[in-house]
Amino acid sequence: MGGLLLTKIEPKAASTIPSANQIANGIKISPINILPVLPPGDWEDFTHEWLWFYQDRGDYVEVNKFSGSGDLGLDVIAFTHANGFNAPWDSYQCKRYDHALAPGDVCPEVVKLIYHSFTKKPPFNQTHQVPRKYVFVCPHGIGITVGRYMKDKATFKEAVRKVWDKSITKVGKGITATLSGAMLTYFDAFDFSIFQGVAPVDLIATHSKTPFHAMRFGGGLPVRPPVAAPPTVPAADESVYLRKLLEAYQDHLGTAVSSPVDLGPSMATHYDRQRTLFYSAESLRAFARDPNLKGTFAAFQEDIHLGVIDTCENRHDDGFARLKAVVTLAGTLPLAGHALRSVATVADQQGVCHQLANDGRLDWTIKTP
Repeated sequence: MGGLLLTKIEPKAASTIPSANQIANGIKISPINILPVLPPGDWEDFTHEWLWFYQDRGDYVEVNKFSGSGDLGLDVIAFTHANGFNAPWDSYQCKRYDHALAPGDVCPEVVKLIYHSFTKKPPFNQTHQVPRKYVFVCPHGIGITVGRYMKDKATFKEAVRKVWDKSITKVGKGITATLSGAMLTYFDAFDFSIFQGVAPVDLIATHSKTPFHAMRFGGGLPVRPPVAAPPTVPAADESVYLRKLLEAYQDHLGTAVSSPVDLGPSMATHYDRQRTLFYSAESLRAFARDPNLKGTFAAFQEDIHLGVIDTCENRHDDGFARLKAVVTLAGTLPLAGHALRSVATVADQQGVCHQLANDGRLDWTIKTP
């Protein structure tokens, strides 16, 4: 076989035991590889989600899809002020092509913008006639030549000048406009630095900071950091649930309990364990502050509250019996459909009971008729 060398191979996964997640979801596909296969409608939705990051940050007051008769080269408009086009605004051109943007894709859009802004066709007749930024958004990004244009505005302008006559016919039916007279003067003075592109990797990096990323691309949750041990001295935000805890011990013992010092070894250990549970739930709360998990922890608490409230309101021998019944039940709740289920622990579920006690939603020493 000459110089050919055959090497025996086998699938990498042949010697591994699949996990439940792998069986259910298969191989994780990178979001950057999903972008090119998003349907046209989803591509615009993705762009809106991406821009939500900047709106939430305060860069924009409103993001809108431009609609109306005629294609004016405007897809998604981002306003920096409530005055809309009478204040600086940015334009985002959604191009869902199967290739990186080439001069033939970009130059006609530039011609279209220059022509409509020169003729002051609405909305180009308002105070800020031209967008502050005109950004091309494509799943494959911009090609090498267009990338060079973005860095060399003079070369970019000359490239557009050369294709002006061919491109102007694509602006609209019956439209003709040669680069001469006032149009040429306007073209020469036009600021080509407003034209920009955005790399797919940057689209994903920013989109990952929005609440929409996990819902669109999946992939599971990040690894949760270890839970820190409770501080030796209780924090101020522990005061309510710890007071209720001591009241439950007092109700059970029939003697005054004003601090953990008044407890015997068994209940002192129980007291310490409840603080550990509380801090476990607090750790999950902090984890769920991730933008992709917005609202999930409040929903997690609500599910646990609904799961234990009837047991809490039932008759019990004393507050300590009620506390143990509720906390034990909380740890057994399935919560299978919850977004946090893959990272939540029994300790988290039980610790939520103390968070709910802190918030006045659960009480252990209830006087029942």
